[in-house]
Amino acid sequence: MTSFLPAPRRLALLLAACGLLGAPAYAAPLPSVVDKVLLQQPSVRSAQALLRATEAQITQVRSDFLPSLGLTYRNSDARDETQGRPVDRNVRRSDASLRWNVFNGAADTSRLRSAAFSRDAADADLDSVLEQVAFEITETYADVVRLRQTMSSLQATITRQERVEASVAQRVDAGRISSAELDLMHVRLIQSRTLLGQLRAQLGTAEYRYRLLTGEAPSDLVPPGIHSKTVESDIDALVERIQERNPRLRAALQRSSARKADIGVARGSFFPAVDLSITKRLDNSTSPVPVSDTDRTAQLQVSIDIPLGGKNLGRHSEAVERHQAAQADADDLLLKVSREITDLYRQFAEAREIAPLTERRVVSAQRVAAAYELHFEAGRRSLNDLSIAQEDLFNAQRALIENRAQQTTLQAQLLSLAGELRETLRTRYQPAPIQPELLGTTPYNPALAAAPVPVVDALPAPEMELAPPTTKPTAASAAESDSVGPEQRLEAWAAAWAARDFDAYRAFYLADFQPGKGRSTADWESERRSRVSQAQSPSIRIDGLKLHPRGTDRLSTRFTQHYSAGNYRDTVRKQLDWVKVNGQWKIAAETVLAPPAPRPASPVAEAPQ
Repeated sequence: MTSFLPAPRRLALLLAACGLLGAPAYAAPLPSVVDKVLLQQPSVRSAQALLRATEAQITQVRSDFLPSLGLTYRNSDARDETQGRPVDRNVRRSDASLRWNVFNGAADTSRLRSAAFSRDAADADLDSVLEQVAFEITETYADVVRLRQTMSSLQATITRQERVEASVAQRVDAGRISSAELDLMHVRLIQSRTLLGQLRAQLGTAEYRYRLLTGEAPSDLVPPGIHSKTVESDIDALVERIQERNPRLRAALQRSSARKADIGVARGSFFPAVDLSITKRLDNSTSPVPVSDTDRTAQLQVSIDIPLGGKNLGRHSEAVERHQAAQADADDLLLKVSREITDLYRQFAEAREIAPLTERRVVSAQRVAAAYELHFEAGRRSLNDLSIAQEDLFNAQRALIENRAQQTTLQAQLLSLAGELRETLRTRYQPAPIQPELLGTTPYNPALAAAPVPVVDALPAPEMELAPPTTKPTAASAAESDSVGPEQRLEAWAAAWAARDFDAYRAFYLADFQPGKGRSTADWESERRSRVSQAQSPSIRIDGLKLHPRGTDRLSTRFTQHYSAGNYRDTVRKQLDWVKVNGQWKIAAETVLAPPAPRPASPVAEAPQ
């Protein structure tokens, strides 16, 4: 994974991982780490390159709709025979030709649709890679924190055991207890030190993996957590939500649609190809002049190419089978994702349910260990009882640490499956340290200070169907009013788009709107300005509107968008995430939820967002 780094830096990382170099301090929270290193990962750069490659394929396919221009020049020496006498003749000619395919069974149109679906699949692949890398960083970050906390607790346990060992040694020397008691403490210490060595090795591996992912040393990491306001226990609703947003599943469905469009390409090969060509002679210089010749003539030619043989039948059968295979792959992935979601959510629900019990276990173990230590000093408890109590306290603290880390990791994995981890880290991240008192030896009263437990924001509030507004506000009025609701803002957003008013359209988004996939706000503005302003008579129709509240100042709108411009038509399901800024709803994120339904497309394809 270090192959993308310069050789000197790779060497420095390897030396730092082995403890041979002093590592620089890096005390950034998890969201900053993810944002800093995400786009540097080789897998992300590969997915970005493949997305650009599919966009280049669309450009290639679109060029097939345009005519081709040809220029020819001839300069030849020939020996002709005129009236029985040989003549050396020099010929210089230049011709221009224009050739245009006027009909091929709509194969080019289907090819364009297939390329567009392939581009959308590559776009979803990029989303999937970004979410997966963000999860890997989150998992490694949480793993380093977990191991460090566990080692700290174990070292405190060893310190207590060493203190007891010294007390036991004094009693053995005084002849008050048997030397077997000292051997018992030696066994306990060896067990603890052996476990400490194992944890140290695991921590070294986790820290080295962190360095490979981020290029920085994992110093002063803060226990991560994700704030959530509500938790939905409806597993079926969670599965449905993640299914429609999962980037891998979106990519598989887009590829199935692309293979279906390839069937149209194969069907086009059954039709005759009709070509129109115009040839114009620009110059003709022949010396000596022949008896007859053409000079600066124009020629119009229509050619029809009729395919024969079984090659096209085989091509069509291949396209059908490939579509069926792609659809079967999508169905199989749907089942796998559903099983994965169900398993992860049940693990998370169990971890969340036992979280309060792990805290109570620590508090109880602290009390028992403290009491047994006093009882041992007073001769009312055996050394074996005390050592077991100390070991139980460490196991309780270890279970608490692992429960917190497991909740964070499972939460991040569920959000990654829904394609929401990066956005959640930017908006709802908060440190979630364990109360130091819970990791100490002094009995702790949890009523005095409650330790926060991170939970997953599995689902927003239940969906509410919205009736369409009776009157549609204009883009200008909605942009100026602070009292209109999100549904009116959505209508005005579509109206600004249809009016090709980019300034009004841009006003609906946050000033620092992040389009994602490595694109900057300036690049997004330039691309959208071109598409919105140059569209030919655009029309945007919205139906099936649903509102998903996410608190007092956040919500999401989901709907089906029907777009047309010129001869282009498409239909997509879309989600807009809104945030209230100074009393006005602004778009914070824009996501296509599902592939468009297959419909005839025009040769000139204006691709809306």
